[in-house]
Amino acid sequence: MKRRHFLAVAALFAPRWARAQELSPAIHDLAKIVLPTKVDANKAAGNFVQWIREYKPGAEISSGYGNPRTQVVGANPSANYADHLRALGSPITRASVEAALAQFDRIPPRPNGRHVAADLLAHFYSSAEGEDFLYGVAIKRDDCRGLANSGDRPARLT
Repeated sequence: MKRRHFLAVAALFAPRWARAQELSPAIHDLAKIVLPTKVDANKAAGNFVQWIREYKPGAEISSGYGNPRTQVVGANPSANYADHLRALGSPITRASVEAALAQFDRIPPRPNGRHVAADLLAHFYSSAEGEDFLYGVAIKRDDCRGLANSGDRPARLT
């Protein structure tokens, strides 16, 4: 049984897993184009594929400070990623990605499904690694630094 056929059959029983597995090679190629060269594109793409695989529609999200209303995430934004990747061509080129991203004036705050390239950027730059990259220092917002060194500035990234 060929891998693509297996993944198509698996999609009937495990759609999130199969979709993420099917998209993974193209998303890794896309990450090498859209992310800065100093970023580990394979790690960022792997994290994005894992996010697609583990996405749970209807899950509660943080309502934010001073907003007691409970909010939930919408439908899985990755539903059209295969179409987006197909439209970029094979192999994916910088020119095709630039043409696809021309409709955007900014990176969305979180992946929203409008385009896989914009969602990959949104996922990366909203992560702790993306924040560290943007500021050029090891903020590591998801790590606990403890009180002993809480007043110290984060170390510069080299």
